[in-house]
Parts: sequence; structure tokens; C-alpha cells
Amino acid sequence: MDLRKIFHYFYLLTFIYWRSLWQGIALLVLLILPAFTFFAIKHINVSSREKKFLNHLNNENKIKSWTRKEVLRDYKFYTILPCLLASPFVITGIVINQSFILESKNWGDYVLAKAFMSYSFFTVITLFISGFLVDRFTSRNLLIYLNLPMILSLIVLIFFDHSYSAFIFMGFMGISNGLTNVLISSFWAEIYGVNYLGSIKALTGSLMVFSTALATTVFGVLIDLGYSIENIAFLCAIYTAISIIIVILCQKYYKPILIEK
Repeated sequence: MDLRKIFHYFYLLTFIYWRSLWQGIALLVLLILPAFTFFAIKHINVSSREKKFLNHLNNENKIKSWTRKEVLRDYKFYTILPCLLASPFVITGIVINQSFILESKNWGDYVLAKAFMSYSFFTVITLFISGFLVDRFTSRNLLIYLNLPMILSLIVLIFFDHSYSAFIFMGFMGISNGLTNVLISSFWAEIYGVNYLGSIKALTGSLMVFSTALATTVFGVLIDLGYSIENIAFLCAIYTAISIIIVILCQKYYKPILIEK
């Protein structure tokens, strides 16, 4: 059987009217999300990771919970930011400028739209796997690997022009996106405690939104200046590599402060 005919059925818009598709997705979310949420959080304790760490230390100490002001004064926070912001910055720049990429690579009109299936698939798979990895190895030990898939994605975008390479580079971006969503949230809890985690995540969330807005400007300016998508991807790869190097150099300092009882 022709593989194209098989993959054809993965694109629901090819045989379902778009309004019906969105209505069906909305209904599916309403039916599944409440049950999924209930079973997902049923046995979660907000301080479970902190208690696990304390038990390892024979309950001799407890982890200091940092306030947002204290985090802003901590140098470690600023060594993590480049790594944290790389994924949303690059992904937003790619998504916003799809037409420019298609023209530069001479791909078909819907190649990137189809490649989002690869992005979504690997994001979801990575979300499940990374949760297990965080519990097994902790976010602090995994942080140096956070942006490696993004580097691979950009390398594919730089050196390969075949339309099938879109599925590969979007897949690697999906892996990086999945890792970012899991690792960063648990990372703050591991080094800054859980009492003020909401304030810290609100801060980092706003910075991530800012990075996405900045990406549209930076990519737009570079395109207007005549940079090719390969040139832009190369600059993004340099930035991402620098963020990895910073994390490697500072990883030994990413430890919680323990307060004696």
C-alpha cells in the first residue's frame, strides 16, 4: 500500500470540515480532561519532592524556600535564563516565519503544517518520558541535556533541504519543547523550594512570553537584513550552544540551600 495514502488519514482536515473538527476536539477535551486531571493529581503532594530529598538526608535538614525577590538577587537564576529562554525563542521564530522557511527551502506549501504532527508527537512522548527521568535522575542532573535536541534541530535546518527533513527538525524541536515544560518546573522546586513556587513560575513564565515576543522582532529584522534561514538557524545554534556551556560550567552550584533544624 502507498505510504502516502496511509499518512493521508492522519491529517483530519483532508476529510473532516474544519468546524466539525474543532467542535469534536472541544468535546473530547471536555470529556477526557476532568478524568485525566483527577487521576493525575490524586496522589500528588506539593511537598513530595522536598520530603523525598529530606528523607535521603535522614531528616536532618530542610530545604530553604526562596521568595521571588531572593531569586532575583541570586546569580544562579541568571545563568539558567539563557537555557530556559532558548526553546520558546527559537520555536516561536520558526513558527511565525513558516512561509519564509518554505520559500527558502523550496518546500511545498503544507510541508511545515504536516511536520507539526511530528512536533506534537515527540512533544507528548517526551512529556511522559521526561517525567520518569526527572524522578529518576532529578532536573538538576538533566538540565545540561535540555537544549541538545534544539541544537540537533537547528543543524538539520541548516544542512538539509529535502522536504522530509522538516519532519526531523520539527521532531527534535518537539523533544526540546517537552523537556522544557517538565524540567524547568521541577528544577525551580529542587533548588528554590516549593513554598513560593507559584511566584517563581509566574516570573519565569512572563520572561518566556517576553522571549517569544522578542523572537518575532529579531527574526523579522534579520530577514529584512537579508539573512537566509540557514544564517538565522546558525545564529540560534550559537546562542543555544552558549546556554548549554553556561549550564555545564555552573551545574555544580545548582543545589538547594539546606537549613539545619
